[in-house]
Amino acid sequence: MAALTAAPSWLLLLCDLALAATYLLFVLTDWGDNVFCGKPSGPDYAGCVDQMALFAVASLIPALLALTLMVSAFLAPSLRERPELRTRTLGYSFMAWLIAGFTFILGGLPSV
Repeated sequence: MAALTAAPSWLLLLCDLALAATYLLFVLTDWGDNVFCGKPSGPDYAGCVDQMALFAVASLIPALLALTLMVSAFLAPSLRERPELRTRTLGYSFMAWLIAGFTFILGGLPSV
């Protein structure tokens, strides 16, 4: 965790925003379905989309945690006064965005 606290908070904020935009783009649009499930006319497309939807719902838990941490890093008075805590909070938000994205990507893997 020392590497995340050494990074400037603006850099972590940019990384958080990039991961958030990517996550929302894949979850809320059909890009995720097209990337992981192939063509809509392909075999087992409906089953893949159903599985992706299930994992998209499961990935909302770490995504909401990441969003809460990202917003609170700038709105909480105690974090505004201490930049090292803000950086650490943004680092935790970054890790939560990674977990949310990984959870969503797991939905694109073939089911057993």
